[in-house]
Amino acid sequence: MKLKPFVFPVLYISLIFMLILGLFFTSQAMKSDVEDSLSDVTYVSSVILGDIVPVVNTEATVSNPYVLESVKIKRYFYNAEDDIDKQKESIVYYDNTYMPNTGVDYVNEEKFEVVSILDGTIIDIKEDELLGKIVEVRHENEFVSSYAGLSEISVQKGEAITQGTKIGTSGTNKINESLGNHLHLEIYKNGVNVDPLKVIGQKLGDL
Repeated sequence: MKLKPFVFPVLYISLIFMLILGLFFTSQAMKSDVEDSLSDVTYVSSVILGDIVPVVNTEATVSNPYVLESVKIKRYFYNAEDDIDKQKESIVYYDNTYMPNTGVDYVNEEKFEVVSILDGTIIDIKEDELLGKIVEVRHENEFVSSYAGLSEISVQKGEAITQGTKIGTSGTNKINESLGNHLHLEIYKNGVNVDPLKVIGQKLGDL
């Protein structure tokens, strides 16, 4: 049987229409699948750049354990290599005994705030018979700072603090009673007692 001339165009148009229709339904199905896969995604609808915390902070410099400008050093850390005059200022006399000073003693006529020399964690709070109330703070690079002779304590054991956080208030202790109101600061590196004045003012990474 011979097909009429108009039959072929109609077939082509029908095939093209069916192809377009098939592509349309396929795209709709794919779109539905994508939407289903994203149904559990949580979207952020606000700008979060302002809350970004730097991964690397600028390297900290060890600060003084006080902020009051009138605070002065009265007794230095004992160093056998110092001259005689400096050593005389680094000796503790107690109970008819001369002892080398294992820290630095800061004095002021009025009580002053004692602050942390670096970021750290409070690892111990105790009261010693001779040194009075003591707070110990662990810092990075195996440093520990010890603040003794406090009249008041403003932190708790286990607390994470930042540089400049108030540790407590200066006071007195039995072994340094002659100094009156003061702070006795000791610093340890890997468990070894070091001169605080060789640490303060230095970058932690250089120590």
